[in-house]
Amino acid sequence: MFTISESVVVPRRHRPGRAHKRSDRCQSIAASAVNTKNNSGENTVDLALGRRIALATGVIGTILTPGAARAGKRLGGGPTGGIPLENFVPIPGTSPPILYYDIKGASGATGGVPKGARVAVHYDLKFRNITVGTSRQGAGVTGGTPIGFTVGAPAGTSGGPFIKAFNEGIKGMGVGTVRRLLVPPEYAYGPNEVLEIPANASVTLDIELLSVAKDPITRGVKGAVAE
Repeated sequence: MFTISESVVVPRRHRPGRAHKRSDRCQSIAASAVNTKNNSGENTVDLALGRRIALATGVIGTILTPGAARAGKRLGGGPTGGIPLENFVPIPGTSPPILYYDIKGASGATGGVPKGARVAVHYDLKFRNITVGTSRQGAGVTGGTPIGFTVGAPAGTSGGPFIKAFNEGIKGMGVGTVRRLLVPPEYAYGPNEVLEIPANASVTLDIELLSVAKDPITRGVKGAVAE
């Protein structure tokens, strides 16, 4: 059994001294503050706005602070990790396109996990070769703490992934597939600045599909929605 966690992003240049947490069957969401400016131009902290941005922009499972991100694991070879750009393929239906390359278990970008299914994944989120967020820290049996989300649920909502790229990038994947995604800002954080990621930035997202929830009676995919 996997332990699955979800946590909200901590916007750049501010880390609150105390996070607000709740638990829901081994899942946690921590709300954080953001920097705003008052009429005199001074920085102030707006907790309510922080929560709204967290819901709007999504979540990151394991958060690396800006300093830790700079010292974090580098992705050699630029955003592609050394894989020739021409080896990446657009995911159908994405515009601008998300490009993908299957590092392990080539699956294609159609079919795979159905909409409505609950999945557990490992991920690494990188910007400019630096790991900004990851689920691979910790002592879990899979080498970290996987995150879970419902495929097709809107990003940033309860049960959904923290950025849109997960819903698109998981298309066609099977359990065990490891996929690298080159994600345009429209499927990442858009105009929002998060941690080391500036506004309107593209990111690199690696996903490993660990499991898909099964119905205990039918043994089919639990929650699957016919399309």
